Amino acid sequence: MEREFSFKELYSVKLKATYPLNLDGVEIESGEVIAEFDKIQIANFQEVRKYVAAHGGFDDRDHVIWESTKQLNLQFTQGVFTKSQLSLMLNAKKVSWENSKPFLLSKRETLESDDDGLIHLAETPNLSNPVFVYDEDTGAKLTNLSMTDSKTINIGTPYKDYVVDYQYNYDNGVKTILIGERALEGFVELEGRTRVKDDETGIVKTGILKIPKLKLTSALSIQLGKSANPVVGRFTGIGCPVGERGKERVMEIYFLEDDVDSDM
Repeated sequence: MEREFSFKELYSVKLKATYPLNLDGVEIESGEVIAEFDKIQIANFQEVRKYVAAHGGFDDRDHVIWESTKQLNLQFTQGVFTKSQLSLMLNAKKVSWENSKPFLLSKRETLESDDDGLIHLAETPNLSNPVFVYDEDTGAKLTNLSMTDSKTINIGTPYKDYVVDYQYNYDNGVKTILIGERALEGFVELEGRTRVKDDETGIVKTGILKIPKLKLTSALSIQLGKSANPVVGRFTGIGCPVGERGKERVMEIYFLEDDVDSDM
């Protein structure tokens, strides 16, 4: 008689390439791991089945019903993730900003003019873009101002507070995730591990889950703000059937006789 068991957690979840591809400028071979998640907080799997019936005769009753698995819908939730994991969760392309091309950062400073009527900026403005200066008390915008050097503006009025908006060049490297531009056009393979606990003996063994043909379908859904919950990354996908007709499968579960990841 078989014992009852339960799944404890899902960990060491790997996404593997199913065909050669170029990812972030790196050539990836078929079968190579492109992302790994140490521990998944929540994992939801839902099999979608398709039923086709042959019917007719009295009361148009069903006589034969063919059943097949159409797909497997899944959703993973990960609380902490890397930039590469986030780009794959969103199936969005990740690139590096060219060092030869400056990245413009916006900056706002509230500064007091000195006794010579000058204000000194923390960064060097990119003068290809306008520099805006406002009187902090009235909000009025000042015009026709001159710069005495690359980071100093001549206001002409000493000991008064001003708000300055400008842009400056940041050149220490930028990673970019392009939402909407797909990182992967085809399918990946998913492999994860779980610990299976015998309900009677308490013995823990390793279970292996595999989805041979997975299509990532995630869309961006992140809530930000002071009162928002901590950012949680979610990725969704569709497991597509593989195998010959009549023996299709969307997921494989293997039960080992040992806990191969035990620390003991």
